[in-house]
Amino acid sequence: MKRRFIAGAKCPKCQAQDRVVMITTADDEWIECVECDYTEQRPSEESYVEPEAPDDIGVIQFKPRQHK
Repeated sequence: MKRRFIAGAKCPKCQAQDRVVMITTADDEWIECVECDYTEQRPSEESYVEPEAPDDIGVIQFKPRQHK
């Protein structure tokens, strides 16, 4: 079993920063918060559902710079 802290990560439950550990075994991977004991299993490839992309993506238009 391998345990690694995720730098800068916030716990989804208690919002504690730098307290989330990723734990990896030969068969599985999950995260745990050492502050509040929150755990979350990484989804398998079979159960993962790709989020839908929005149909209408906004376009940002920049104005040309005015040189003085």
